[in-house]
Amino acid sequence: MTTPTIRQAPAAPGDLPLLGHTLSLLRRDRVGYLTSLQPAGDLVRLRIGTRPFLVLNSPELVRRVMVEEGKNFDRGRIFQKARPYVGDGLFTAEGSEHLRQRRMVQPAFHKGQIERSVRIMNDVVRDQVASWRPGSTVAMDREMHVLASEIIGQTMFRAPEAREVVDLARDELPALLAGLGQRTLLPDFLARVPTGVSRRFDAACDNLRAAADRLVAAYRDNHGDLHDFVSLLRSARDARTGTTMSDTEIRDQIMTLLIAGIETPATLMSWAMYELASNPGLRQRLEAEVDEVFGGRDLTPADLPALTLTDAFVQENTRLHHPLWILMRRAVNPLTLGGVRVEPGDEVLYSPAAMQRNPSIFADPLRFDPDRWLGDAPTQRMQQAFLPFGLGNRQCVGDAFAWVQMKVTVARVVAGRRLVVPAGYRPKTVVSSIVHLDRLPLTVHSRPRAAAVGGPDHTEGHES
Repeated sequence: MTTPTIRQAPAAPGDLPLLGHTLSLLRRDRVGYLTSLQPAGDLVRLRIGTRPFLVLNSPELVRRVMVEEGKNFDRGRIFQKARPYVGDGLFTAEGSEHLRQRRMVQPAFHKGQIERSVRIMNDVVRDQVASWRPGSTVAMDREMHVLASEIIGQTMFRAPEAREVVDLARDELPALLAGLGQRTLLPDFLARVPTGVSRRFDAACDNLRAAADRLVAAYRDNHGDLHDFVSLLRSARDARTGTTMSDTEIRDQIMTLLIAGIETPATLMSWAMYELASNPGLRQRLEAEVDEVFGGRDLTPADLPALTLTDAFVQENTRLHHPLWILMRRAVNPLTLGGVRVEPGDEVLYSPAAMQRNPSIFADPLRFDPDRWLGDAPTQRMQQAFLPFGLGNRQCVGDAFAWVQMKVTVARVVAGRRLVVPAGYRPKTVVSSIVHLDRLPLTVHSRPRAAAVGGPDHTEGHES
């Protein structure tokens, strides 16, 4: 098999024999590296190992690949290499198979299903926030992982056997994602080296697959229709053939749900907690909004449209702290992209995180500023470059669910507690398949309105 050739695009600096730009892509500040390529042009050439890639640096070219020319690209090397480990669910499926799966999974995320989930989200976040004792310092990164896994567990699964797989996913996902990044990005001869990361990755994959298999068997053997995610998949039929999903296919969808539904929201919400703790003036504005919209009562779906500043906060948090630092696509048909000829087998990549920090699109891009999303402030190019959940037929099937989850989480935390960054703490990131905080200790203080947590019994006797 010949190595595909990409022509006519400027080359990124730092190309090493055999490794290409792999070391640059594996360093701590990967988003910073990809952002540094933007001044070179809309298209830049680099190599991962010996394989060439085109880096897409403009939102117009990303839209061209993901939407207008979507039929001419498949998911590419990363997803192909991930398939043996995470299965053939929506995360890795291609072409007509992806479309078939998406149509069968989509009903789990319809508007009515999401609205019914708001009550569960409200209760989970309210109770977790109430457990944070004023005056204590909380490992907030861990709390957000617990919160995200509880929301997925309670909204998507009703069988008691689901507790095992949800808890296991929460605990094993860091090792899984660290190893997945290594397996999919490193050249094959390096990815096969049996390092500690590699061994923990294999164990995490095996454990999670086995637990998901047990859950599917429990639904099959012990439960009827529980009106939840697995029950929906068991009853879903392909519109064209009338066939249902096999147990293995359902297992792979559970794996996809757990990976996407826990780690990404937990990462974004950890950053959101940091921003709440770092911006007291903004926090006061958010407090005023949540007090006016729902006060001391529970949050309902009808309240969400009125939380405009909260929504802008979530947007800005997702812009500045997007966890996905790299995505790839592979051409399946010839085309011309930005004046560069792309042949079948050629691969392109883009970074949502770097795109959303492009200084030619976002003024002062490293400043956290929710007001850039309010009123008439966002420009058309800002909106084009904001890629929170992908584009086209690959846009995340659970995007609306995740957005509501993040909005409910921020609103309920603001209503219930005040967070403060401890003296001397500076955020540091860890990069695997995604970019996330290595740790986040925050000090908790009570709100003046204790009833906002869910009643005086939650905070009585714990004022700081």
